[in-house]
Amino acid sequence: MKNTNNPYNQVQMGQMMPPQPPMPMLQRIKNGARMIQNNIFPKWLSQYPIAVYLIVLFGISVAYSAYSMAWYYMLSGVVAVGVFFLYGSTAVKDTGIDKIYKEKRFEKRLFFVALVPRVIWMVLIYTIFMQSYGNAFGFENGDATFYHEIGEDFALNLKNGTFGKYWNEISESVDISDLGYGVYVGFLYWLTDNSIIVVRLLKCLISAWTVVLVYRLAVRHFGNQTARVAAIFCALWPNFWYYCGVHLKETEMVFLGVLFVEQADQMLRSRQFTAWKVAPVLLIGATLFTFRMPLALVAFMSLIFSVVMSSTRVVSWGKRIVVGILAVLLIGVTMGNRIQEQSQELYKQAESSQQRENMQWRATRDNGNAFAKYAGKSVFAPLIFTIPFASMVKPYDGQDVQQLLNGGNFVKNIISCFTIFAMILLLMTGDWREHLLPLSFMLGYLVVLTMSTFAQSERFHQPVMPFEMMFAAYGLSIAVTKKKYKRWFTYWCGVMFVAVFAWNWFKLAGRGLI
Repeated sequence: MKNTNNPYNQVQMGQMMPPQPPMPMLQRIKNGARMIQNNIFPKWLSQYPIAVYLIVLFGISVAYSAYSMAWYYMLSGVVAVGVFFLYGSTAVKDTGIDKIYKEKRFEKRLFFVALVPRVIWMVLIYTIFMQSYGNAFGFENGDATFYHEIGEDFALNLKNGTFGKYWNEISESVDISDLGYGVYVGFLYWLTDNSIIVVRLLKCLISAWTVVLVYRLAVRHFGNQTARVAAIFCALWPNFWYYCGVHLKETEMVFLGVLFVEQADQMLRSRQFTAWKVAPVLLIGATLFTFRMPLALVAFMSLIFSVVMSSTRVVSWGKRIVVGILAVLLIGVTMGNRIQEQSQELYKQAESSQQRENMQWRATRDNGNAFAKYAGKSVFAPLIFTIPFASMVKPYDGQDVQQLLNGGNFVKNIISCFTIFAMILLLMTGDWREHLLPLSFMLGYLVVLTMSTFAQSERFHQPVMPFEMMFAAYGLSIAVTKKKYKRWFTYWCGVMFVAVFAWNWFKLAGRGLI
């Protein structure tokens, strides 16, 4: 007797259907993802990471008690990890993962879920900075005060009618990659009489809107349910909150990067292909040159690459030719002498000899780590989705940011498991060509970062974190379909326990403190 429970031998209308060939692997995966429903943020995703974090935090604090973090940095880490993993499940349901909402209504709910913690954090960190340091810049007073001073000078010269002369001077003395944010701050200062609070409130709004853009992009690529999880990841990741409370350009730069990819993706997939759809994409990409030149180059290269290599189901031949030509022309026009010089300098710095010299300097400088000279591309490349590891010790004064962000970095350490899983899955199934634009943007920037000396710097990972989280949400949506994937995640949590502990030992041992 045949097994009627077999999905390929089912009784339908009183007749036995003939055996059907097995579904392709990709189709089985997609069908499984559709069946996730409310289980897309399972309990084990909350329980395991929180347990590992508390154990490793306690273990490091006891083992290296002489160099343990202040209690408030420990508290910030516990809150960061708890909010992300515990509230994440609730937020997914509260925003409608298990309900049918119209897109506009859902986006409004999502926007406020992202906005509220950002505003709370911004007010809190502003108050702490003012009380502890007597200024609004706190321990980020290097680059932060630099941008603040540019903004003040910009606004002052606008008011005094001397802007022309000032602009000639500043455009020659300041890197083009710093001009964009400095001018933006200056324009806001001109409108608001140098209000720091207004600048940071706008950061909160911009960052919250970035979450909505991530959702829109993820919907087109992975469907509604996975997109909502990706958006919640971005809404609740504490490191995004942090940059809403400081005078750095990361929030605006992340927004421009996501906006570029989202608009370019919409343009390439749109049936109506007009100049009004192409022009904003190219303008946003050109603006990125004034925030971080390597990121702008990666943006345009990813657009050209995706136009050439994308599936014809996504991008027609007509679009490929038009967009490719326009992008190349814009790069040629935009690549003035100063940008070209910076591009050549970036290439030189990426060479192994230059990198070794820089890492040697990091090893021998004051408070340097003697082990840094062994770091390089071969070390950073396999870990690029996961680093930086959470710093839970205080080897010397001046590492407040790393300690404050220990919880957010630990969150990244954990969820990078699903990003890596998604990369493997897309490669195995051959589905990578359907997601080529966000993939090429993310991977292209990570390659550049790996070749630089900033691969371990949390700040430099910011531009691609929305995309890493989007692919992590996709990886998670597949992982919850089978028990073996849960077991792999358990192993990953164990590996991260060892890695974080080893990283904090490395920070102390390399300085001869233990």
